[in-house]
Amino acid sequence: MDQVVIQGIGFVALLFVIFSFQKNKRLALLSFMLIGLLLFVVHYSLLGAWIGALMNLIEAGMVFVAFKKETRLWAQQKFWPYLFISLFIIAGAVTSKSWVDSFPVLAQIFGTIAVWQTNPRAIRFIMLAPRPLWFIYNLIVGSYAGMATEIFIFLSVVTGIVRFDILGKPKKQAKE
Repeated sequence: MDQVVIQGIGFVALLFVIFSFQKNKRLALLSFMLIGLLLFVVHYSLLGAWIGALMNLIEAGMVFVAFKKETRLWAQQKFWPYLFISLFIIAGAVTSKSWVDSFPVLAQIFGTIAVWQTNPRAIRFIMLAPRPLWFIYNLIVGSYAGMATEIFIFLSVVTGIVRFDILGKPKKQAKE
């Protein structure tokens, strides 16, 4: 398939991921993230970057469960993050072909911890950790959209932190 199409799919995924961190409501943030992840599954598959595709597919399942956490009893079970972390590790161990394949696995462990938070602020702060790991992986597998995504996610997360967590905090009223 044409590289322009493959990278284009990745860049559309990038838009969804970026906009996810600009949402201050948990469900909106996770909805945009889920769409972006599914598009990245397609992108990495077309690149032949199977560990990237698999990590995004498992993460999409995790985001779906996290999305349902507030409305479905089955999704509120405490074992889910542990199950997904285990799936990332097992998938990485089974499909890993080189040392660089460990980077997405480690990134996904951080992502699991982040997505399972109920507070958008905590999600944003923890989501900073996977960025360099995914960037290096994307550089090696030739995902220009992936590299751009990591730069934009980092900037988007920092923007969200400034907007909601720093500037959005109400200022304490001075006692008169």
